Amino acid sequence: MNTRVLLAAALAASVLAAPLPSFAGSADFNLGAVSLYKDRGVDQDGRNDSLRPAIQGGVDYAFDSGFYVGNWNSTGRFGNADLEVDAKGGYRTQLTGNLGLDAGYIHYFYPGEGSRNAGEVYAGLQYQRLGLKVYRGMREDVNKNDMYYRADYAHPLMDRLDLTLGAGYQTYDASGLRNKLDYSVGLGYALGKHLTLSGAVVGANRRHDVDDGSRDPRLVVGAGARF
Repeated sequence: MNTRVLLAAALAASVLAAPLPSFAGSADFNLGAVSLYKDRGVDQDGRNDSLRPAIQGGVDYAFDSGFYVGNWNSTGRFGNADLEVDAKGGYRTQLTGNLGLDAGYIHYFYPGEGSRNAGEVYAGLQYQRLGLKVYRGMREDVNKNDMYYRADYAHPLMDRLDLTLGAGYQTYDASGLRNKLDYSVGLGYALGKHLTLSGAVVGANRRHDVDDGSRDPRLVVGAGARF
């Protein structure tokens, strides 16, 4: 594990463990598992296989002021790395009773595969059950000036059962890479206050731009808990 990863982990741990008399807030923990880790319509390890379970989870700490810090992790295969570690920080506020604003920065670490490490700035709006967010890549020769636009919507079908819809559009700054559209259509069922089951078909267009099947549509099922 490189020095930057160790420093980031130590900083995050110190922030979460230190007493915060003047920065009161609340922590939210999440833990879950999925049958396949797909991000932005793409299989994360590039193997043409629809079943590769991953364990995922993290913690978010929201200060009463509206600022927050967070961490999220996933097992998988990312080049020479077996773990993705995300660290983020930002600001969230309600503009009106139904409209919220969220803006910040997220950095992706891959211990053992530093060439993949990269960051993005983001900003988004949440209106009731509709979320819109835009991301801009920041690392030279990895994702700088790449843009990603995302929309998500959850529609209640019955008590505790939601239809979930998502679409994203990725543009690449590097020449030779064609923009792509990704999508997800699924269901989410709340077993109780803390546990949710989900299933969705997830994929992306321009499937033949890659030769590993990583953009093919897959059925992804999962279970997650928040506490």
